[in-house]
Amino acid sequence: MSEEQARKDNLLDQIADVHEHFIDLMNQRLPEIGERELELYFGVLGKLVAKLEERDKPLRAAAQEVFADVASMVMTELAR
Repeated sequence: MSEEQARKDNLLDQIADVHEHFIDLMNQRLPEIGERELELYFGVLGKLVAKLEERDKPLRAAAQEVFADVASMVMTELAR
């Protein structure tokens, strides 16, 4: 295995660990928040997943679209 591949594999392992930690933390925290916040979180997460399912779209383009969609939702919520 090349050094470059080893570094990439290490990063992928670290990302997997952070993903698992994120899921554990969110599973602990979500029951603490109100229904409105749960709906907002679900909306954001749903948009992200829908964009990721578009396999023909580069990840960068999907991320840009998600951030554009979500930015207005978040700003509206923060203004409440």
